[in-house]
Amino acid sequence: MMRDLHSGLKTVLTLDPKLTTETRYGAPVDCRGFGAVEHIVCIGTAGDELSEELSIACIIEASDDGTSWTPVIAAHEVLGDPPDETGIFALLDGDGQDMRDYRIGYAGPARYTRIGVVLDGDHEEGTPIAALALLGSAHLKPVN
Repeated sequence: MMRDLHSGLKTVLTLDPKLTTETRYGAPVDCRGFGAVEHIVCIGTAGDELSEELSIACIIEASDDGTSWTPVIAAHEVLGDPPDETGIFALLDGDGQDMRDYRIGYAGPARYTRIGVVLDGDHEEGTPIAALALLGSAHLKPVN
């Protein structure tokens, strides 16, 4: 028997799809009313050759008030590979790391979360990047 995922799931576009040449931060995601959040960063074809000097870092941050942000660094607060000491959960700095998505779930106590794409170096051509959040395990169903 199939379970109903549809009625308890909400999607939020946090970074509009855009050719990205500089650092961008996603819109805050309010987790109130949900038991789970998953952030997904979609990376297109890199317009510049990625390297240690020209990279894209995906970071996750959390906030209690939606305005003051701190990097999520505790392994027990995420689902997926643990972020480093600056909140980086994916670092694109070489061939074959574009044209895919990078995901991280948040399981910590903060009400708000957001992702950032931090570009290091001079990205002249840019890379198409978008992000969305999936909010699941809704407390009230169906989700509008």
